[in-house]
Amino acid sequence: MSYLTVSVQSGGPSKWTAWPFNSGVGGDWETSLATYAFSFAILAVICIFLRLLYGPKGIWRDKEMDREAEEMRRREHAQLDADFRAGRLSRQLYELKKRSIDR
Repeated sequence: MSYLTVSVQSGGPSKWTAWPFNSGVGGDWETSLATYAFSFAILAVICIFLRLLYGPKGIWRDKEMDREAEEMRRREHAQLDADFRAGRLSRQLYELKKRSIDR
């Protein structure tokens, strides 16, 4: 069945006939909102897919990046410990900065 046959049989073209791949003209707020939601869902799936591939413990993640990040984290902890032992940081500020480094 063609689009023309379906629209003639149903008594006229429906606003949902070619959704979400219509021209975007002639629809109302429902079709516009549905198109935006559909686009958002596609982008969310792409982001999740990339996160699984390249995110922490991802199968295509560069292991060199993890090694460099761990070295930086160790250096920041060493500097923070030195500042705390020298008395330049309070206990509360030390713990707050330590938690932010570990994130």
